[in-house]
Amino acid sequence: MIKKNDSLPLLSGKQYWKSLDELAETSEFRSWVGKEFPEGAELLDNVQRRGFLKTMAASFGLAGLGMAGCRRPEHTILPYGKSPEELIPGIPSFYATSRPTPFGFAPLIAESHQGRPTKIEGNPSFTKSGGSTDIYSQASVLDLYDPDRAKGSFTRETLRQGKDSSVRWKKVSTSSLLSKISDWPNEGGLAIITDSSDSLIREDLISKLVSGGAKHLEYEPIDPFLPESSLASSLKLPKNLRLLPKLSKASKVLSLDCDFLGNREPNSIINSRQFMSGRKVLNASDAGNMNRLYSVESDLTLTGGVADHRLRLSSSQMDAFAALFYAEILKLQKSKDTELISHLLKIGGEANVDTSWISECAKDLLKEPKNSVVLPGLHQSKSLHLLAFAINQSLGSIGTCLNYLPVPKRSSYSFADLSTDVDNGLVKSIIVLGGNPIFNCPNSGLGKLLGKIENSVHLGHAIDETSQLCQHHIGQSHFLESWDIGYSWDRSCIVPTQPLIAPLYDTLSDIELLSSIASNTNSSHDLTVSAYNKVNSTGISFDDFLRIGVHKTKQDFKSESPDVSAILKTSKPNSIRIDESSLEVLLTPDFHTWDGRFSNNGWMLECPDPISKLTWDNALLISPVLAKLLESKYPNLGLLPKPTMLNESGQIAPDAAVFENGKQKAPIVTLNVDNHHSVSGPVYVQPGLADFTVVASIGFGRKHTGRVGNDLGYDASSLIHFGESRILTNATCSPTGNYKTLANVQEHWSMEGRAIVREANADEYKSDTSFAHHMGAESHSPPIYGKDLDKDLVFKSQTTPRGNSSYEHPDHNYEKSEEHGLHQWGMSIDLNQCTGCSACVVACQSENNIPVVGKDQVLRGREMHWIRLDRYFSSTQRDGAELPSDVQVSFQGVACMHCETAPCETVCPVNATVHDEEGLNAMAYNRCVGTRYCANNCPYKVRRFNFFDWNKRKTDEVYKGPLGEENDPVSAMGKNPDVTVRMRGVMEKCTYCTQRIQESKIRSKVKAQRSKTLDTGKDGKDLVLDRSELKVADGGIQTACQQVCPTDAIVFGDISDPESEVSKLKSNPRDYSVLGYLSTRPRTTFLAKVRNPNPHMPDHAVSPHSAREYHDKAHPSHHDEGHSSQH
Repeated sequence: MIKKNDSLPLLSGKQYWKSLDELAETSEFRSWVGKEFPEGAELLDNVQRRGFLKTMAASFGLAGLGMAGCRRPEHTILPYGKSPEELIPGIPSFYATSRPTPFGFAPLIAESHQGRPTKIEGNPSFTKSGGSTDIYSQASVLDLYDPDRAKGSFTRETLRQGKDSSVRWKKVSTSSLLSKISDWPNEGGLAIITDSSDSLIREDLISKLVSGGAKHLEYEPIDPFLPESSLASSLKLPKNLRLLPKLSKASKVLSLDCDFLGNREPNSIINSRQFMSGRKVLNASDAGNMNRLYSVESDLTLTGGVADHRLRLSSSQMDAFAALFYAEILKLQKSKDTELISHLLKIGGEANVDTSWISECAKDLLKEPKNSVVLPGLHQSKSLHLLAFAINQSLGSIGTCLNYLPVPKRSSYSFADLSTDVDNGLVKSIIVLGGNPIFNCPNSGLGKLLGKIENSVHLGHAIDETSQLCQHHIGQSHFLESWDIGYSWDRSCIVPTQPLIAPLYDTLSDIELLSSIASNTNSSHDLTVSAYNKVNSTGISFDDFLRIGVHKTKQDFKSESPDVSAILKTSKPNSIRIDESSLEVLLTPDFHTWDGRFSNNGWMLECPDPISKLTWDNALLISPVLAKLLESKYPNLGLLPKPTMLNESGQIAPDAAVFENGKQKAPIVTLNVDNHHSVSGPVYVQPGLADFTVVASIGFGRKHTGRVGNDLGYDASSLIHFGESRILTNATCSPTGNYKTLANVQEHWSMEGRAIVREANADEYKSDTSFAHHMGAESHSPPIYGKDLDKDLVFKSQTTPRGNSSYEHPDHNYEKSEEHGLHQWGMSIDLNQCTGCSACVVACQSENNIPVVGKDQVLRGREMHWIRLDRYFSSTQRDGAELPSDVQVSFQGVACMHCETAPCETVCPVNATVHDEEGLNAMAYNRCVGTRYCANNCPYKVRRFNFFDWNKRKTDEVYKGPLGEENDPVSAMGKNPDVTVRMRGVMEKCTYCTQRIQESKIRSKVKAQRSKTLDTGKDGKDLVLDRSELKVADGGIQTACQQVCPTDAIVFGDISDPESEVSKLKSNPRDYSVLGYLSTRPRTTFLAKVRNPNPHMPDHAVSPHSAREYHDKAHPSHHDEGHSSQH
C-alpha cells in the first residue's frame, strides 16, 4: 500500500501535545479559555512575540485558503434567468449547470452565496423533472468540500535506507505532471479507461485519440448500456436501442424486476413524476382513473412498495415468467402462431408462479393495450429484454407508453482485449479517467496489468484503490468546478456544466486532461462553446444557453417494428435450480454509496435506506423463509428474535432482527458463489424478498476513500464481472460465528393496528371519500374543535378555537394587537404520491446545516435529521410470531408538525420554543438551555438535541469537548449562511424553512413598494402599503423538501388563504392529522393513501392490509364482518 508523504502540510496527521504547558500554548486552548473564562485569559498573555506572530500567521493562512477557495472562475459564468449587475452580499445567485452521471447529464440549478455553491436544485427549465432532483444530486455539493479530496497531483516516491525501502506519495505540480503525460500519445501504446459519460466534448476528444492509435475502454460496474446493446444485437441493428417509458400515458404497468421509481434505473425522477401523476386523487372520479402497477421482483424495491399487486419471484425466473405472460397475451389475442405459443410455454415451464396471477394480469393489460407497458429491469437478461420488446410490440404500446430510441454504440474494447495488448507490448501507458475500476471490477485483471506497463495515471476525486496501483495520481475537479456539455439520458436536450467556483485545489477535469493529451490548446470553456455551436440549430446564443440551462434536441425514435418471433423460437429454457441449497444472489447498487462513488459522503451514509432503514452499513438481505431455515439448521445463530407471549398471541408484531439495548445484533455469514467467489457480511431479514434470493449491495467495503467511508460495510465487488450478469446462482450461505452491530433507525416495522398511515382501496374510496375520518381514536371521541367543528379553515387557523380543551388557547395575533398574523403557514403531504425516495431528507440536511453525527451516535439514537421517513409493513393475517413474506409498504415523512396547541411549548421553562403570529413553532436557539423537556413531551418525536458540537468537531473527537479537534475549515464553506449553525446543548427541529419564508416576505414587500411607487409617485415614509399587498403569492415559497420532491407529494403555503393549494388539500376529505386525538392540531397534515388493486387478481384484498390490521385491533369483536363495517 502506498502511504501519503507525511511532510506534506495538506496531508499531515494530527499533532499531539506532550504536556499541559505545551497544551496551554496552543491556539485552540487559548481560544477556548478566552470564550469560557474571559477573566482567566489574561493569565496567558505572557506569550512571546514570536509565538504570537506564529499564531497570527496561521490565522492569515486559513483566511487565505478561504479567499482562494472563493475565487471566481476565469470565464464569466451566467446566472439562471436574468443576470444581476453585481454580486450582492447576502443575496444568493442561482446558476444553471448539470451533474454528469452514468445515466446522462442531470439538469440542475446551483445556489451560490458570495461565490460558494451551497445548495443544489433541479432546473425547472427541464420541464420533465419539474425542478426536482434525485438524492445523489442533493448530496453532491458535500463532495465539493470534502476535506479528503485529492488536493492536487501526486507521484510515487520510493525511499531507501540500507536494505529497507518504502513507497510514498510525493506531491507535484499538476502542470508538470500534465506536461509529462502529454507525451505518452506520441510514444505510442496508449490505452484510456473511462467511466461512462454522455459528454459531447469527451466523445470528440476520445474519438480523435482513438483515430491516432489509442485504445479506449469504457466501463461501469452498474452498466446502463447492456440492455440496449443486447437488444440491438438480438435485432441486428446498427445502433443500440434505448427503452424510454412515457408513463404519464400508461394506465397499466407491469414491472419485471425493474425499480423504475427507484434509483437503480435510469430516468427515475422523470419516471416517478410521470407515473405518480396518474395516482393523483382529489375526488371519487379521480379514483376511477388511477393507473395500476403490477410488480414482479426478487428484492423489495421502491417500485414494489408502490405496486397495487406484487409477486415475489427469483430474478433468475423472470425469463420464464415473461414467456408465460407473452404466451397468455398471444392466446387472449387469438394469435395463430401456435408454434411460438408452444415454445413460450416450454420456456416458462420452469417458473414457479400462480398461473391465475399471470392470466388476470394479462387480461387487465389487454383492456387498454396501447396504454399498457411492460418494463424489464436494467440488470436482467438479454432474453427478458427481447421478450419485453415483443410484449410491448404485441400490445401496441410502442409510441404511446414507451419509445425505443436508437443511440450510438459504445466502445466494445474489453479488459480481455487490454490484457492481450499489454502482453503483446501494444499498450505501454494507461490513463484511468475517473471511476475506480480496481475496486469496482477486481476480477478484470487490471491490477496486474498496471504492474506490467511503464506509465500509468489515475484522474480521480480521491487517492483511492485504483490510484494505489498507478504511478501517478491527478486530483479530479468537482463538476461545480468544471466546464462541460452533454446529453440528458433520454436525449431530449443538451445541458451545460458550468463552474460556480474556481478549483479549490490544483486539480483538473477529465476534459482538461483529455484536451492536453490530444494536443488541443483550447480551454475547457472554449471547447464547451465549440461543442454547443456544433449542435445549435435554434440561433440561441451560448450566453442564453447558460442562463436557461437546457437546449432541446430532436429525438428520432425507431418507427419500424421488426418481427422477433423467429428469434424467440430459437431461445432455450432456463433450467437453473433455486432452493435452499442453491441460492440466488442479486447484486444491486447500494442506496447510500451507489457503486462506491458516494462512500465518503456523510449525508448519504447517514440517510436511512428507505426499505431496510439501515445507515452507515450494508447487509446481506435474506427472506423470512430463508432466515427460518437457517435458524433451524444453526439453532444458535441468533438471526430471529425469540417469540414472546405478546407476539405469539398476535398482540404485537415481532421485530425483524435481534436488538440488544436498541442496537441490532446481526450474525455474519459467508456467502459462497459457485465455489469460486465468496463474501462475508452481516445478515438482515427483509420481508418481501423472494424465498431463496440473497440481495448483496456493492459500494461499501472501501479501504481508500476517506475518513468518513473507510472500512464501512462489506465489499461485494468481487462478485462483479465486467460485461456479465449481476444475477448469480448456485450460492450457499454459512455462519462464521461472529456478529456485527448495525445502525438500524427503525426497530419495529408494524403500526400495530394504529391509524398512523390511513389507506383504502379505490372502490372503498369511491363509496366513502371520508374514510380517513372514520379511523383513529378521534373518530370515536368528541369533536376536537367542539362547537367550532364546522367552521372554515381560515377561522380555525387564525383564532385557535378552544374546542374540548380544558383551557383557552391564544390566537395567532401580533404582540399587543388584536390583528391576526398576515399568513398562517401549513403543509399537506399526500401519502398517495410519496415513493420513499428520501431526497427530502438530504435536501433538508443541505438547506438547514444539519450535522452528520456518525454511526456511533446513530446507534445511540442521536441522529439529527429534521425530517424522517417512516416505513411500515402490513400483511395478510399470519401467525403472531411469524415474520410475513408478502407485505404492503407504507411510507410517511414526519417532521415537526408545528402544532397549534404544541405540547413542547408548555413545558419549556425558558420559552425557547414558542409560537409566532403566523403559526410557526419557532426555536430561539440562544435561549435554549437544553432541558430536553420539549423532546420528551413531543408525541411525534421530531425534536433533535445537539449532545455535542457536531457542526464544529470531528465525530471521533466530540467527547473531548472544546479540546476536541475541529473540522477542516473547508467544510464550513458549504454551509447555508441564511441558517444558524447550532451549538452543543441546543434543541433543533424543522422550521418550515423559515429563512425561505422571510426571504419571500421581503421580496414581496420590495415588489409591492416598487409597484406602488410607480403607481403613486410616493416613496419613503409617504408610501403606505395595504396589508393585502404584503401577502406572499401562493407558490411563492417552497420548502427544501417540497422543492426536491419529484412527485409533488409535499405542498406548503398559507392556510388562511382559502384559494391556496394547501388550503384546498386540507379541505379534501382524505386529509387527516396523525395522532389527532391528542388535540395537538398539527399544521402538517396528511392525505390518506388510496390503492388501486384489480378485484380479479388472486391476491386481491377488499381493503389494504394496514386497514385490515387497524380494523382487527380497533374492532376485535367484529373480526369477521369485513373492513367496511367500521364506516
